[in-house]
Amino acid sequence: MKDKEEALTKKLTLTDTVYLSIKNDIVAQVFQPGEKLNIKELARKYSVSDTPVKQALQRLMDEKLVINVPNKGMSIRALTSHELHDIFDMRLMMDTFFAEDIMATLNYNKIIRQQLIDNLAAQKDFIEKNDSSHMPEEYFTLDLEFHTLFLTASGNQKAVDVFRDLQPFTYATGRYVKQPYSRDCECVKEHEAILEAAFAGDLEKLREAVTTHLNNSRKALQLIFKVNQMISAE
Repeated sequence: MKDKEEALTKKLTLTDTVYLSIKNDIVAQVFQPGEKLNIKELARKYSVSDTPVKQALQRLMDEKLVINVPNKGMSIRALTSHELHDIFDMRLMMDTFFAEDIMATLNYNKIIRQQLIDNLAAQKDFIEKNDSSHMPEEYFTLDLEFHTLFLTASGNQKAVDVFRDLQPFTYATGRYVKQPYSRDCECVKEHEAILEAAFAGDLEKLREAVTTHLNNSRKALQLIFKVNQMISAE
């Protein structure tokens, strides 16, 4: 395992390293939503030249975690409550629309079925051993993997692409609007209900479980988002 990790580290370019450092600092709240970014200051912070910083920032702009406004420069993207609402509308529309196809796939495709089972097991193991409020990005990665696999079972590549385009926004939301550990525990139970309905071949229950899960997540995150905005305004 150590040899594999060392080999992976050796493959990273300087730009990769700076990119990961900035992204990790976004997650760790070193940079705040809306905070301006200066290339030379970042170069000094990470002890590199301007070039890898520029390249790293371009990648983060492609992921929509960083924005570049003419005459104002680059800054960390700050999401709005309205954007968060729209994201969940899109996810709900796709997951319920493709529910029948997803259910059919999960009842014959053993690979995706097992991947979802393994992911759910990993979620359960994580919340039993860790307080995810201290490591939100780790649970969030498992959550994103679950929903990506679920939509992949639709067989619609465009839908998967749209979801992947939404992931940077969701990732940023998870970083800025950290849901409590109790909500993560609820998410695991809701994910389990989704799989149980899909494996049982009950389309009505599947759509109901998906709708319940996404609406609960929407409400929880929007409440936290609004409270955080009120605190920031004080």
